[in-house]
Amino acid sequence: MTEQREALYDACAARSEAQRGHMLDLEKAGICVFCAEHFPVYHREPVEIRGRYWYVARNDFPYAGTSAHYLIVPYVHVSSFDELPDEAGAELWSMKRALKERLDPLAVATVERSGDMRYNGGSVAHLHVHFVALDVAPSQTVRFRVSSKGDGEAVI
Repeated sequence: MTEQREALYDACAARSEAQRGHMLDLEKAGICVFCAEHFPVYHREPVEIRGRYWYVARNDFPYAGTSAHYLIVPYVHVSSFDELPDEAGAELWSMKRALKERLDPLAVATVERSGDMRYNGGSVAHLHVHFVALDVAPSQTVRFRVSSKGDGEAVI
């Protein structure tokens, strides 16, 4: 009997065909793009900040309307924040501060989808935090999908 592993990606949460194709290729290969050993090979943008628990890089598929879009990712493959030690939470705040100081944006928004991606609207089973910088007049309203429910179609 073959053991079936949990999905690493939810292609229905992809925002573009390029992102969907990338996710499907990685799913087929059994590769989590956010696991530290795979990130340099399968993510175009390099790591810019490294901590003990987290690393930071620009998002390969940034949300439309942002002036900058970063991902803050734990080195270990977890799906929920409560799987990390409290010290990781303190470091996360430090990473956010460092990004805010570096970018000096008008405003920022952060989104973290924790738990099962089939229900939280996420696209990757590896916990990560979106950090977006916002301008006075964005090209469009920035929207994050935070639920699997809705119109039943992928947000693109």
